[in-house]
Amino acid sequence: MISSADGVPLVVDLDNTLIRGDVAVEALVKAVRQGAPGGLVRCLARGAAATKTWLARRVPPDASTLAYRDEVIALIADARAAGRPVILATAAHWRTARRVAAAVGSFDAVLASSRRRNLKGGAKLAAIRAHLGGAPFDYVGDAPADRPLWQAARVAYTVGVDTGVAGEVRLATPAGRWRALAKAARPHQWAKNALVFVPLVTSGRLTQVAEIANALIAFACLSLIASSIYLVNDVLDIDADRAHARKRHRPIAAGTLTVPAALVAAVIGTVAGLGAGAALLGPAGFAALAGYCGLTLAYSFRLKAAMIADVLTLACLYTIRIIAGAAAIAVPVSVWLLLFSIFLFLSLGYLKRYVELRGSTRDSHELLSGRGYVPGDEGIVAMNGVGAGMVSVLVLALFAEAMGRGHSYASPVLLWLLPLPLLYWLNRIWMMGRRGEVDSDPVAFALTDRKSLVVAGLVAAILLAAKFLPILADALPLA
Repeated sequence: MISSADGVPLVVDLDNTLIRGDVAVEALVKAVRQGAPGGLVRCLARGAAATKTWLARRVPPDASTLAYRDEVIALIADARAAGRPVILATAAHWRTARRVAAAVGSFDAVLASSRRRNLKGGAKLAAIRAHLGGAPFDYVGDAPADRPLWQAARVAYTVGVDTGVAGEVRLATPAGRWRALAKAARPHQWAKNALVFVPLVTSGRLTQVAEIANALIAFACLSLIASSIYLVNDVLDIDADRAHARKRHRPIAAGTLTVPAALVAAVIGTVAGLGAGAALLGPAGFAALAGYCGLTLAYSFRLKAAMIADVLTLACLYTIRIIAGAAAIAVPVSVWLLLFSIFLFLSLGYLKRYVELRGSTRDSHELLSGRGYVPGDEGIVAMNGVGAGMVSVLVLALFAEAMGRGHSYASPVLLWLLPLPLLYWLNRIWMMGRRGEVDSDPVAFALTDRKSLVVAGLVAAILLAAKFLPILADALPLA
C-alpha cells in the first residue's frame, strides 16, 4: 500500500489518456494481420480479459514508440516533483501496462487487467481504493467509463469527454476528427488517379461531354477507394510509421485519428467507390475498380514486404488506373500504352525502393522495416529500375514506328519525338534519386516538380499534334 502522506496520489489511465490510441485495439489489428484468427476467436468467446491476455502475449506493443500525450506527461512530472505518488491504472493487460510504465519511468505502481479481471469502470475504482486504503486521489481519464472514478476523485482531469463533475480540469481538447480524417485520406495523392484520363486523351474524345463525365466518375471512384486503402495501410503500418521520423506525424500513428474510426471510414469509402462504379460505369468499369481495390489490399497486407513482387504490384496498380479510364469510356486499351505504363512505373517503383535503401541506417544485411530488401540490394535495385525505364523508352520508339504504318495519326512522324523528353526525364529523376533529392514517392515528387510537369506537358503536346495536326505528314515518309 502506498501512503499519501507526501501528497494525494495521481492516478493515470493508459488508453487514449496517457497515450493517444488503444493498445488492445492496435494489438488486435496486428494479430489479424499475422493470420491468427483461430486463437483470437476462442479468446473473444471467453471475454475481454482473456482476449487482452492473449494479445499481450502474442503481439506486445513497442512502448518506446507509442504516441504519448505531452500534457499528461507534464502533469506526471509535476506530481513527481511535488513528491506525490503516481499510479498507472488501466484496463489494459498488466504485461502491456508494465511495458508502458517501464518506458515512461515515472510510476510508483501499476494496476491493470489480468486473465480473470477486466479493470474497467467500477472494477478499476475498487482496485484503486483497495490499493490506497480508501485515501483520496486525483484521476486522469478520457471516457464515459471513467465517470465513477472522476466522481470519487478529489480532482477530475480529462483529455476527452466531460467528467460530469464540477471543477473538472481539462488537459486537452478533443482532436479535430474530421480534419485528421481528411489528412489521413491523403487527397494530394489523388493526382495519381489522373491516369484515368489518359485513354480519353489518346482516343481523341476530349470534346465529348458524356465521355468526360464518365472519366470524372472513374476518377472520383478511384480516389475514394485509394483513400480508403491508405487508411487501412496506415492502420497496418502503425508501428513502422511511429518509428519513422516523418511518418510518425500521420494521424493514425500520432493518435489524432483512432483505429476504429479509420477502419469505419475505410469501409464506407470502399463501398461508396465500388457502388458508384457498379451503378454508373457498368460491369467493365466496376471490374477495373474491384481489381484495383483487391490488388491494393493485397499489397497492404502482404505484397509490400515481398521482394520484386512489391514493385511489380505498384506498376500494375498504376496500369489498372489506365484500364479503369478506358473501361469508363468504353474504348479498347492500346497494348502499346499498357506496355509503356508497366515498364515506366516499374522503373519508378524501383526508384521508390532505391530511395528508401539509400536513406536507411540499417546494416547492409538487415531487412528494412516492412520491406523485402536490405541496404546491400541498392545496386541491383538501381540497375533493374534504370533498365525498366530504358525499356519504356524502347516501347515508345516501337510505338512510333508502328503508328507510322497506320492511319490513326495525322502526323505520325511527330511521334518519333516522344522518346527524347522521356529519356531526359528518366535520367534526371534517377540522378536526383542518387543525390538524395527525391523523397520516398517519385510519382508524388514528379507531380510537384516544375521540370517534370514541363516534360509531361511537352509529351502531351507532341501526342496531340501528331493526332490532330496534318503537318509534316509527308515530310519524312516512313518505310
